Amino acid sequence: MAQILGFFYALFLIISNFKKTSGQILIFQTISFSFKSIHYLLLGGMSGFWSSNVSMIRNLLFYKIKSNKIYMFIFIIIYFLLGLVTYKDLGSVLPMMASIFYTVIVNTNKPKYLRGGMIINCLIWLIYNIYIISYAGIMIQVVMIIMTVISMVKLDKKTNLNYNNDEER
Repeated sequence: MAQILGFFYALFLIISNFKKTSGQILIFQTISFSFKSIHYLLLGGMSGFWSSNVSMIRNLLFYKIKSNKIYMFIFIIIYFLLGLVTYKDLGSVLPMMASIFYTVIVNTNKPKYLRGGMIINCLIWLIYNIYIISYAGIMIQVVMIIMTVISMVKLDKKTNLNYNNDEER
C-alpha cells in the first residue's frame, strides 16, 4: 500500500510541473505531499512524514499569500526543530535538509537558481528515498533530475542565444 501511495505522490508531482500558474502548481504539489506524507508514514520515514506535512502547510499558505523572508525563516525554524525531534541517524535529517534548502531557493525568485537548486534538492530526496526504500520516491527524483537538467539546457541555450542576438544589435 505504501508503494502504491508513493506512485500517486509521484503522479501529482509530475502533473504539477505542467501547470501554468503558481497557484495551480502549489495545489497539485500539496495534493502530492498528502500522498507523500502517508507514503512515508507507512514506510516508517517519520522525518519524511513530518517534512511533507509542513510542506503542505507552507504551500497552502503561499497559495493564499506571497512568500517572503519572514515566512521563509519561520518555516526554516520549523523544519530545523522537526529535524531535531525526528533525529535518529544521518538519513533521518535528509528530508529536513531538503525542505530547508527548497524553502530558501523558492524565495530567491530567480529561475536559474531555482532550477539549479532543484537538482540539489532532488539529489537529497533521492538519497532519502533509497534510505527508506521508496521505489516511487526513487523513480520520481530521477525523473525530476532529468527533467530539470533538460529544462536547464534548453532555457540556458535560449538565454544565451537571446544574449548573443542582443549583442549584435
